[in-house]
Amino acid sequence: MPLSRRGREILSRVPGGSLQSAIGVGCEIVRHEELCIGCGSCAKDCPSGASRRGDFFDVRQLLDAPHDSRRGELGAALRRLMQHDPDGPVEVPERVTVYRTVVYDVEKCLGCGTCARACPADAIEARPPQTAAVPPHAAAAGRVGA
Repeated sequence: MPLSRRGREILSRVPGGSLQSAIGVGCEIVRHEELCIGCGSCAKDCPSGASRRGDFFDVRQLLDAPHDSRRGELGAALRRLMQHDPDGPVEVPERVTVYRTVVYDVEKCLGCGTCARACPADAIEARPPQTAAVPPHAAAAGRVGA
């Protein structure tokens, strides 16, 4: 996955336009929605506002979650209690702080990985950005002239 617009802006400010290390800057953020518990830790800690808590609770997320996940277990319990399938997302009162949808805007994302570190359910990964392979002799030549 290429860098986000914000990630490219940050990279353009780095002297030489390249990074010595890709860790923590411009990372590829991979979200695993089926593992998300809706706690909002990612949104609370996000420095750019790319993740924010939504105003709704999507019951389908629980019902469609894999059975061996934490959401799947809650979905199974919910199925036993439900009298009919939900019509759609349910608006959540402000005082309810868990199981909300988390809205993610990739264009605002810095790729810093703060959300991945804050997530207690390991539902977010911050992977180093994929780069084109540089032949070893070209990399060595670049260091000699630096």
